[in-house]
Amino acid sequence: MHAFQFPRFRLIVRHELRLMAKERLLWIAGGLFLLLVGYAVFNGLLQTSLRDNAQAALANADAQTRSAQLAQLQRIMAGEETPTPFGNPASPANMGGGLGAHYAIMPSVAMAPVALGQTDLFPSQFQVTYQSKVNFIHNNDIENPWHLLSGHFDLAFVVVYLLPLLIFALGYNLLSGEKEDGTLRLLLSQPLALATLIAGKIAVRAGVLLGAAVLTPLAVLLLARPQVLQASDATLWWVLLVGAYALFWFAVVVAVNAVGKSSAANAMMLMVAWVALVLVTPVLLNIAAAFVSPAPSRAELATRTRLATAQAMHDNAALLSSDYEHMDQPDALMPRDGSIHISGRPLGQARVERQVDDIMAPELSRFEAQLKRQQALVARYAVLSPAAVAYEGITALAGTGHRRHAHFMAQIDTYHHAWKAFFLPRIEQGRAITAADFSAMPAFHWQEEDRAAVRTQALRALLQLLAPALLLLSLAAWRLRRYRIV
Repeated sequence: MHAFQFPRFRLIVRHELRLMAKERLLWIAGGLFLLLVGYAVFNGLLQTSLRDNAQAALANADAQTRSAQLAQLQRIMAGEETPTPFGNPASPANMGGGLGAHYAIMPSVAMAPVALGQTDLFPSQFQVTYQSKVNFIHNNDIENPWHLLSGHFDLAFVVVYLLPLLIFALGYNLLSGEKEDGTLRLLLSQPLALATLIAGKIAVRAGVLLGAAVLTPLAVLLLARPQVLQASDATLWWVLLVGAYALFWFAVVVAVNAVGKSSAANAMMLMVAWVALVLVTPVLLNIAAAFVSPAPSRAELATRTRLATAQAMHDNAALLSSDYEHMDQPDALMPRDGSIHISGRPLGQARVERQVDDIMAPELSRFEAQLKRQQALVARYAVLSPAAVAYEGITALAGTGHRRHAHFMAQIDTYHHAWKAFFLPRIEQGRAITAADFSAMPAFHWQEEDRAAVRTQALRALLQLLAPALLLLSLAAWRLRRYRIV
């Protein structure tokens, strides 16, 4: 924009504001959009709060249980209490299994309410035991049709799916409306450039929409979730991503208006673009990725797990079929000189789980490797859909994307190995759990993913949105030089 056009730009902005203020339909649409934004923020805060409270309750229950188990062990060692078969904290088979298991938890980040992502499909906490990993990680069938169809209404959904529609509603007739009313020729008869007219109209609409989609939820988040202030970098990247996504769709609006068709034709072209880029392309990307690099079926994984379990139970049938010795020998439950007798069934169960884990390890590795390749393909070609780019970028900043969950699962794997290494040898050797062992038991300590990697992903998403937006604006500028005003 030339410097001498700035006063004209301000006049256009003031004029557009007056027109929009008098348009009742725009007030209704704007109010509805603000209502949806408000509900999305409320739902995001509610779901995040429920998850945070549940995780805090689990961590508190784990701490109280461990303290109670230590006190119980001290009473048993002092002869003040007789242990029970399945509630004996001196038994490594009990403590390594469900009795002593603790939850490994992936906490929420500050910006979590803006995008709930796939938290309804992928748990953010697991109770880790010496059992095979498939028993506590793959115990939910995420291919259940109800799971695939359900999801939470969040701010990311409003921004990615609904914001473009409102941009279309406010901009489909930027030039065509003036042309059809006969005012465009009158306006351009003044010392007013066509680009200045478009810039003024876009500035007003962008200010109104981004105020509702960015400033309003940001203000609510700052009030309801103070930790957002400590995550200023993630907040800034989120603002930039939403702004770049809106800029792309405004660029589409300008490019369509520059073609010079009627308002009805513009509306049709914009809706086709929305359906193609927001609905169709992401689905086609997923189908193509599944075809090129199909992930193993959950049903296949479950079948292989059952076969491995059946084989392990057959190999340890003698131990599993043995009677519980404590039924006629209660003293067998008491630890003596650092040792404790592990009866046949719990010993056999531990061996079964270890054998299943060993058999299934290659299958799980193959499953995870193919899933990573599939996700890498989707990420590589997501640039074909600005909606997919924006969503992946927003979920990365919210800590609810694939990358952070994969980071969590890698830590779960390390913790699971440490847990087995601590308890399985004690079960095999019949070494009793002592009071000193309680502080030595493996504990899960969450390590946050590298923030530089998150910023890199956000920057890549930002560039993937800005590049096509600038290209469209350049094409629109070229086309506007030949725009017919009559």
